[in-house]
Amino acid sequence: FLKATHQLQNQKVSRWFLQVLLRVHLFMRMRILSNLKMLHNLMKSKKLSRTVQYSANDMYALVSDIESYPYFVPACKSLEVIKKRRAGDIIYIDAIMEVGYGFLNEFFTSHIILNKKKFTIEVVNSDGPFRKLNNYWQFIDIEGGSEILFEIEFIAKNSFTGKVINLMFERVFSKYIFAFESRANKLYS
Repeated sequence: FLKATHQLQNQKVSRWFLQVLLRVHLFMRMRILSNLKMLHNLMKSKKLSRTVQYSANDMYALVSDIESYPYFVPACKSLEVIKKRRAGDIIYIDAIMEVGYGFLNEFFTSHIILNKKKFTIEVVNSDGPFRKLNNYWQFIDIEGGSEILFEIEFIAKNSFTGKVINLMFERVFSKYIFAFESRANKLYS
């Protein structure tokens, strides 16, 4: 009898323990899904395709010349290349960019991959006012010029600066694209 009671108690404990584990598992799953949904709602993204009269090589050269950004990219106050290495047709760059608008000033690090052969530029930012900031450029030769494909996605941190960035995204994005088009006209016309 004692043996049977002990086994029954063990079964109850095991059953109770399994129920607790199941509840914890379900809670964690709901929490993860909720966090993913929240991050998805916070993410801003934009895709753009533009046709210009300049070659893919010219446009690639313009956009990959990151050290010139402080001279024409809106809100870019400074840019310092801290690391650069080449592997065949690919150049890897780490750079610190200072951006400012009004009284807001931020620094963030960009990890940049320039692929001259494919005319692509990938940028991943690892700090600053963003939880995530990625952008991608591709330049394709077409008759009479080139097509520029640009994608950006970001999640701003939940800070004052992040909230301002979220509010101003559309306006800043338009100015950013216009700055590159204007620079191309200045350099190549």
